[in-house]
Amino acid sequence: MNSSQKNLHALYNPGHIVIVGFSRDESKEPAIFLRELLNQGYKGKISLLGRERGQFQGCEMYDSAAALPEGIDLAFNMVAAGKTLDILPQVAARGVPAAVIFTSGFAEMDPSGADLQRKLVEACNANGMRVVGPNCPGYFYLPNGINLTGIPDIPQGPIGLISQSGNVGITLWDQAKTIDIGFSAFVGVGNQADIPIHDHIEYLGQDDNTKVIALYLEGLPDGHGPRFVSVCRDVSRRKPIVALKGGRTVGGMRAAQSHTAAMSSASKVYSALFKDCGVIEVAHLEHLLPIAEVLYRCPPMKGRRVAIVGSGGGHSTVSTDEVELAGLTVPEFNSELQAEYGKRLPSYAPKRNPVDMTGGFTKDPTRFAQMTELVLAHDPNFDGFINYGLYGFYRNGKPPADAVHTYESAGPVIGHVQARSGLPVIFYTPYAYRRDPAYSALRNAGIPCYPNIHLAALGLAALYERNQLLTKAADTDAKVDGPAETSANPALHGTGITEATAVAYLSGFGIRFPKLELCQTGDEAAVAAKRIGFPVVLKAVLPGVMHKSDVGGVAVGLSSSAAVSEAATTMTGHVTAALGAGRQDGFLVSEDLGKRRELFVGVRKDSLMGAIGLVGFGGVYAEAVNDTAICLLPATPARVAACLERLQSKSMWTEFRGEPAVAPAKIAALLNALDRALAADRLTAIECNPVMIVGGDLIAVDAAIETTEVA
Repeated sequence: MNSSQKNLHALYNPGHIVIVGFSRDESKEPAIFLRELLNQGYKGKISLLGRERGQFQGCEMYDSAAALPEGIDLAFNMVAAGKTLDILPQVAARGVPAAVIFTSGFAEMDPSGADLQRKLVEACNANGMRVVGPNCPGYFYLPNGINLTGIPDIPQGPIGLISQSGNVGITLWDQAKTIDIGFSAFVGVGNQADIPIHDHIEYLGQDDNTKVIALYLEGLPDGHGPRFVSVCRDVSRRKPIVALKGGRTVGGMRAAQSHTAAMSSASKVYSALFKDCGVIEVAHLEHLLPIAEVLYRCPPMKGRRVAIVGSGGGHSTVSTDEVELAGLTVPEFNSELQAEYGKRLPSYAPKRNPVDMTGGFTKDPTRFAQMTELVLAHDPNFDGFINYGLYGFYRNGKPPADAVHTYESAGPVIGHVQARSGLPVIFYTPYAYRRDPAYSALRNAGIPCYPNIHLAALGLAALYERNQLLTKAADTDAKVDGPAETSANPALHGTGITEATAVAYLSGFGIRFPKLELCQTGDEAAVAAKRIGFPVVLKAVLPGVMHKSDVGGVAVGLSSSAAVSEAATTMTGHVTAALGAGRQDGFLVSEDLGKRRELFVGVRKDSLMGAIGLVGFGGVYAEAVNDTAICLLPATPARVAACLERLQSKSMWTEFRGEPAVAPAKIAALLNALDRALAADRLTAIECNPVMIVGGDLIAVDAAIETTEVA
């Protein structure tokens, strides 16, 4: 156990807690928190640090940090921000290894608060104390009887929740009661001034009481992305991690100057990060806990094939839609299984998948299990099930007198289907969130049930994603070999960088471009075109202009010297009309590769990861289509293949209209070459758009470099 994990052990397993900033006033938060800590059944020692000496509810009160006893494991700070810097380092000096700073008023407020936060963490760390928060909504570890949230009656169970929001925690604690699940731990990480989210993930990844980890995060500290990926990649192999990213719409995206920045928003970076390290992402707060529940109750799903078994025509149709929209399939049952259903169901009952038993379950709710087991017996090629219908519905409020089973007694029978087959079963019924023993029986038997068909389908998709993680070979972070950086690169100067400059620079890193020449006049361009060979592309050299085609600065398919000369004259007129005289700095004549599939490939500096790659649909419509995916660097073939799979245009990069599939290894090599080029001083982004696919080769047809401004 490293030093950070030792400090976290003191957080989750303290034998002695001190509440800092205590008052006897039972209406104030310190006394409320103490009451809930005692009510939870904490068996350790509790000390209270405030302005008085004496005792309160059996706990010793102290009026100075110097008077505190030795052996305290955790300080829970409730002192106002301005006073915390005075008192908490004194508590740390007593040998207390961990603190939770409940108080707000630090970096989340303003620059002065950020400065106060920095000084506080430095002072606490200097005395051996690690800090959770500040601006932390509290924490609990229920197996040890610790509840320092001030909220009573939090259900205990297998979910470890790590959140940057207290309200999210309160929402999920209430939702948990509806779906018969509970929590082992909760920590509100607040500003992450000292201990980041992934340190808690690492600790809970080794905690036997935590079976699934749920995250709500709005961001990680700068530079912490690689460590987050490393920790989650390790932990997710042992237990599921589910995450909701808050703040997925980023105002800064509107101010981005380059394609690369505009199409690599924070939400895409985090989604790529989650995918890469095995974290299952959800899009809605209401889905975070149910998907965690599914991953706890159900086995992973080995394939995409789903059998939908239940009662109700409309529900069967909508279930099919939702399953396929979630990326899974609903194949038709084989003839043998359809014949077996024909022996048991009316002639008019749909039997092809989905199967609709058209009622009858009110007398025997185990018919859901019976109809599902027929699939296992006669068409064993399916990977998971959705049961659907009005489960729990009685017309007169009670089961028929001749009922074989009640809905409550049928739950374990349905659960046995999942347990015996090792295939996941999720139930949809519109009544599932009613507090009723029937639904508790299903869940206790391992069958999640929801009043939302979309959520049921997402649950199966999460189980499929979980299996994909557990069965895939471990990726490597080794860079793909490529040319080393050359020492004869041209100078790169702010707004003076042109496409010609970028091409010359990037060619030194082994990136392939078409044959091209830089010319000053239209006549020179016509002569150069003849040397290159027709057809050619003519481009205006426009320093500081990202989109040359927008101002008439590109002409393609020029098949003669005369056509080049005419295009040069027309182009200069368009550029002058759009930008004014003196903006053009010559022409670039390039080999025309014709109509090809076009990729966008770029890299940019990133405060979270250091640098990131971007792959997607390229060409003049790249920004409008915005079909791109983030690739973490260093790029590997596996990471690139995962990126291509996330694209809406993914089928274009497989074998397409007689063209071979694009090799992920070649895209990885290009990204890594761009990454090396990006490392030069002051470069912030490089994009190659388009990169044309010529047979099995990748040839960059255009390039742009973005740098920081230099005073």
